Amino acid sequence: MMVALAMAAVLSLSSASNARLLLNAHFALDAEREYVPMVGDSLASLVGELDGESTSRAASDRVLAALEERVKRTSCKPAKPGDTQSQPHDITCGGPDVDSLFPYYTALRQARTPAEHDRHGRRFLDAYATLLRDAPDVDLTRPSEDEAADGLLHVLFPFEAWDEKLNIPRPDVHYPLVPVCNLVVARAARCPGVDQLRKQIGQAGDESDQRLFCIKEFSRRQFELYDQCSE
Repeated sequence: MMVALAMAAVLSLSSASNARLLLNAHFALDAEREYVPMVGDSLASLVGELDGESTSRAASDRVLAALEERVKRTSCKPAKPGDTQSQPHDITCGGPDVDSLFPYYTALRQARTPAEHDRHGRRFLDAYATLLRDAPDVDLTRPSEDEAADGLLHVLFPFEAWDEKLNIPRPDVHYPLVPVCNLVVARAARCPGVDQLRKQIGQAGDESDQRLFCIKEFSRRQFELYDQCSE
């Protein structure tokens, strides 16, 4: 009788532990929705349109809408369901395989003229929206908290990894929660007054205020993609 009770207690504990893992998996995915605006900043930075009125911005919005819908129907589970010692970040999620978009990203990053950049940017955004909407699920491993705060979104939008493949230098990260500000500072690195620009960003307010300031600065300034400064 005591053995049976002990076994029941162990099974109950194991079940509760796995239930917590599943709950944490879904909670982590829900929490990542907070990072969707950062995806918008990154996409807008890539296509070079941040004024909110352009066709490219509309295409970015379609990507974000498709992302929101995809996240709603995405399920996650512990990577090792039978292992009660697994940590909440050991999670596998269903999602689209974004590797097929790497050629689109390459064409965009290697564009040599504004017309090429605009054309490839639109194709890139359209391909992303289609993939998020229609591609079948594959198993994706969500990175741990210390690898990427945005978890699954870091896997769905692996721009840093793609830049490494293309040997594109990573800009200094001064504003980890405001990617567009890093972009503006990186493109202004060779421009007069970059130190003043950094000071203005710091004085703009919280992350939301800094983002709005940097979007305006990006739209106001005319940058030649990292090669030279012109205003």
